[in-house]
Amino acid sequence: MEIVRALVLDSSDSLSKALTELDESPAVIVTKNGGYFGIIDHRCISHGIRDPHKVKCETVIAKPPVLMESAGVPERVEAFLLGHFKALPVLDSDKKPLGLTTRVELLKEMAVESMVPQMQVSELMSSPAYIIDEGETVGSAKRTLREKDTHRLVVTRMGKLIGVVSTYDIGTWSGKPNLTGGRKDIRMSEPINVEEMKISEFLRPEATLVKENATLEEAVRRMIDKQVSTVIVVTEGKPVGVVSALDIFKKVQEMSKDGIQIQVSGLSQDDAAYFSRIYAKIGHVLEKFGESFNIRNASVHVKSGKSTYVVNVYFDTDDGHISLKTERGALKEGIDELAVEINEILRKKKELRKPKPRTTRAH
Repeated sequence: MEIVRALVLDSSDSLSKALTELDESPAVIVTKNGGYFGIIDHRCISHGIRDPHKVKCETVIAKPPVLMESAGVPERVEAFLLGHFKALPVLDSDKKPLGLTTRVELLKEMAVESMVPQMQVSELMSSPAYIIDEGETVGSAKRTLREKDTHRLVVTRMGKLIGVVSTYDIGTWSGKPNLTGGRKDIRMSEPINVEEMKISEFLRPEATLVKENATLEEAVRRMIDKQVSTVIVVTEGKPVGVVSALDIFKKVQEMSKDGIQIQVSGLSQDDAAYFSRIYAKIGHVLEKFGESFNIRNASVHVKSGKSTYVVNVYFDTDDGHISLKTERGALKEGIDELAVEINEILRKKKELRKPKPRTTRAH
């Protein structure tokens, strides 16, 4: 795994120390009592902070999925798909921070290992590509995203493609009442109406283009060369779609899992590590009985309360729909309990299917 350098700050340090670093790095690592505590990225500084000199780092951290130095490509793909983080922290065996790994670093390794799917970008892109001028307001962009039922807009300047804006970007900007003149300048003392601000005042241009008939491998090379995680797909200079690193990660994950797919939802950033346990425990049981019952449409939803976790499992079989639920103080206990319960239910159902031996009466 390629690990990039990252500034490491203590949780008691002022946020102002992180701001300059975020001009060049996707995130800053924060420690507490000598151990890893979280990261600070652009989203962390998007909540109307008036004076970063008076704000401690520990009050604005994010807690994304954490990777160990030994993490392989499948584990990193899974971690990036759990959230909208451009960089994830990498720790050593003592849980000390080593640095960051980014989506682009993962794409590099996938390219070297020939793990990029053999297909054209047209087969994977989000299409059509909806366009908005950089002079439009954030409020207008939100309306267009909603009306077009899309997650991304291609931004133009004088008809020329200059970047992409997503629902994620819009959601982040909307929480910046003191932000103007660019994503990183949060030193304004007077609040402003972000809805009325122009996209040009926020957009970080990343217009990397690929042709519609290009292969996905070509798109990945462009992302690596330009150090970006999104490309605009064009035909005769006109945008027809968008492909992101996350789109590629989803496809790779889909192709790598030949077994039963489980739709997992509701996991918080702090509980993201339990994604693997859900597959290891519940997924294992479903695989065990998958062929016997033609198990499909499996999903697990987690809801965390003040002191408990509610875990729901749903899946379809040829014998009908099965739904189970448990509530436990620890998420691990809930997952393990449901795995045992599913195993017992399916085992009994399978037993009932076995033909009973015929008895003969002695004469």
